Amino acid sequence: MRSSSRIILLDVGGTFVKASLGIHGKGAVEGTFTYTPISSDGTAEEIEEAFRIAVGDRMNAAADEGHEVSAVCVAIPGPFNYREGIFMMKHKFMSVYGKSFREILGDVIAPEVRLAFVHDVNGVLLGALASDPSLKDGNVAVSTFGTGLGFAYAVDGKVQESEAGSPAKNLWNLPYMDGILEDYVSRRAILRFYAELGGRLAEGEDVKDISIRAREGEACALEAFRKAGRHYAAGAKELIGFLGIRHLMFAGQIAKSFDLMENEIRAGLGESLSISVLDDIRGTVLTGAASL
Repeated sequence: MRSSSRIILLDVGGTFVKASLGIHGKGAVEGTFTYTPISSDGTAEEIEEAFRIAVGDRMNAAADEGHEVSAVCVAIPGPFNYREGIFMMKHKFMSVYGKSFREILGDVIAPEVRLAFVHDVNGVLLGALASDPSLKDGNVAVSTFGTGLGFAYAVDGKVQESEAGSPAKNLWNLPYMDGILEDYVSRRAILRFYAELGGRLAEGEDVKDISIRAREGEACALEAFRKAGRHYAAGAKELIGFLGIRHLMFAGQIAKSFDLMENEIRAGLGESLSISVLDDIRGTVLTGAASL
């Protein structure tokens, strides 16, 4: 690989494709980030156009700086065929189900440009391992807490994957109470808890507004987060113990409010488990993608 080469890093969400130029094995290049709107429930044409714009724009930026692009490395949620780069989702991006990423990009990239894919939660963990070598000793895990509940773990620095390339173990669908754990630990769960406790949100308000109220001393807002923390610890404790996790990291949008449920999570999981929060999830997942 020539020293002047760059890679394109993508973090695919349901509303935006976050893109940057990157250096293989290092991470994103500061000042090269873009956000391309995308609707995961849009038509095939709309979704394909968004990806072509996101990648094409970074291809042009690299060319303007005199760099060649050697690879496009993509962090994307599942279900997805990470080995062959094929969309397998039916709950979102359904209109491009069965299509390959290379097919979607078409002539935006040359045939020799390598494509690599990673589950977004695995990507977060890869990025954390690359940023902190001390995490490569023993078993560590990351749990993403936002719209849904993600989980990935590594053994002596190697992220554990299923045959399809997804995380080897899941938390979100563990049987819990009268449903699954994600029913009690997610955005929708906190919104439900808040309403059940008597809280009221105005049109357009969301979990972020509940966190603001919690920090301002509103009892039902704080209790909504504390309930989610208690449920997380109760539902996740057995798997975390079974896997022998020594250090657990939290990331994601709601994890920014980790302090509001920290006591409940720490008490429930036990003091022997080391816990931390990944503040820069965007940078971490792109660093992970850059290691592909």
